[in-house]
Amino acid sequence: MNLSEPAARSAPRTTVLHNVQHINVRKGDFLLLVGTTKGAFLLRSNAQRMRWEVGGPYFHGHAIYAMAYDGRGGQQRIWASTQSYWGTMLRSSDDFGKSWTNPQEAAIRFPADTGLSLKNIWQIALGRPDEPDVLYCGVEPAALFESRDGGESWSIVRGLFDHPHRPRWVPGNGGLALHTILLDPATTQRMYVAISAGGVYRTDDGGCTWTAQNRGIRAMFVPNKYPEFGQCVHKIAMHPARPERLFLQNHWGLYRSDDHAENWRDIANGVPSDFGFALVTHPTNPDWVYAVPVESDQFRCACDGRLRVYRTRNAGASWEPLMRGLPQKRAYETVLRDAMTADSFDPAGIYFGTRSGQIFGSRDEGRNWQKVLDGLPSVVCLRNGVVEEASADSRPSSPRAPVSTSSQAKSPVPKRSRRTATHKSRPTKR
Repeated sequence: MNLSEPAARSAPRTTVLHNVQHINVRKGDFLLLVGTTKGAFLLRSNAQRMRWEVGGPYFHGHAIYAMAYDGRGGQQRIWASTQSYWGTMLRSSDDFGKSWTNPQEAAIRFPADTGLSLKNIWQIALGRPDEPDVLYCGVEPAALFESRDGGESWSIVRGLFDHPHRPRWVPGNGGLALHTILLDPATTQRMYVAISAGGVYRTDDGGCTWTAQNRGIRAMFVPNKYPEFGQCVHKIAMHPARPERLFLQNHWGLYRSDDHAENWRDIANGVPSDFGFALVTHPTNPDWVYAVPVESDQFRCACDGRLRVYRTRNAGASWEPLMRGLPQKRAYETVLRDAMTADSFDPAGIYFGTRSGQIFGSRDEGRNWQKVLDGLPSVVCLRNGVVEEASADSRPSSPRAPVSTSSQAKSPVPKRSRRTATHKSRPTKR
């Protein structure tokens, strides 16, 4: 039903969630943002990352494929995309999940002349630190959207959408999605995106023009194994200290480029399979990369039923398995492309979620692993952030009005009290 204009103006812009367990956040706390196929969860800890308080679930029954924590400009904002039968919305919270924006229509939508409609938001990417109002979203069908007013309004990046290759991009197993957005920290006009199945594209002029950057990447499912575009790239990653170097997990293939994605070379040296999804760089060491190989595109589970993260400490010259604390028998798990993240502590923490609803974490760069939480729906997105003190200018007015209230069922996680649910990570015994 379409709202009349007066009704739309009076509709609540914010939803306050009652009967949901919320986290109690203090300055210096560490957050894990967990997107699942049935809602979002927020996990809070301190710098030791040993005990976890769990908030949620938020947006019951909605698929949350993208989340982000935005602390730029003194903000304390959590972004989440929500997908349901009624459509896909981009929402935000400035109070760690107690209330969320309640848009009456989708801010991200395709222009009428495209003939397309939004199916999902796969990526929420923050703009540069000195541009706190800039945001990007990668969506399905594959396109890039940009906001320059803190998410109030969005525009499609026409330079990419009008690219002559776009009509020949084809959906991957999960759809035709622009799922990764990387901004070059050294060159402000340069940005990379990854599309399944379209490949890697780069702009050097702020999005006006784009070039396919897939030289050396295989496409096993087409007659020409090394086409100009059309590769099913699963993930790309970059370390800010070495912006000329990128790593890539392909639909079959692990690659590295040392020349801004002009050329790619295979680095699958010592992994049990070069098929996988998740790929993250170490926060401080540009030579360290983490991946989770799966057996094949026909059997997308941990190789040999042993859940292992693989790490390179030499930019892909060799890889080592990291398994201490992870299940090594009948662990047919899958870690999807955005279900892995690394924090900025020393030593760094590495975290991943599985399609079976488990979250594992390491506080020592992957040497030892603990189960953080289980019993969740399938985990499709994992992000993190450290809470700094909010600036006076960035704090939202309280209360935000108009406001609606919503009651949701309590979280399925075990309770210690009606206010919080706290979990202590212990080594997994299998």
